Amino acid sequence: MHHKETTKVLLEVMKPNQPLFRGIFKNACPARMKKQGYLVPTLEMALALKFGPMVSLNRADEKKYQDAHDFIRMVKVNPEINLEKLATLGELVYPGGGKEIVDMVRRVRAGKKLNL
Repeated sequence: MHHKETTKVLLEVMKPNQPLFRGIFKNACPARMKKQGYLVPTLEMALALKFGPMVSLNRADEKKYQDAHDFIRMVKVNPEINLEKLATLGELVYPGGGKEIVDMVRRVRAGKKLNL
């Protein structure tokens, strides 16, 4: 969706044609704020949703760095990541992605740089 005057993107809608996106609602928790209900991705799902674009060959570098920033912050403030579940979701990004996403979490926890 674009702003009428500036044509800047206001909302980016993705079609759930990739296995990872089809798994979003299976990996979400219901939440409420005031009287409105929401589905919020689990921590592992949120990390996988950042991982996919981070390793994409078609994503602009500045967006990859933003995704990496978000990924790193999520890892640093959440010590209770279920690495087995995360690996399963990483495999939905691409075969072998489960091992790579878990390795990225370990690198962040060790204070090492991520290689994009």
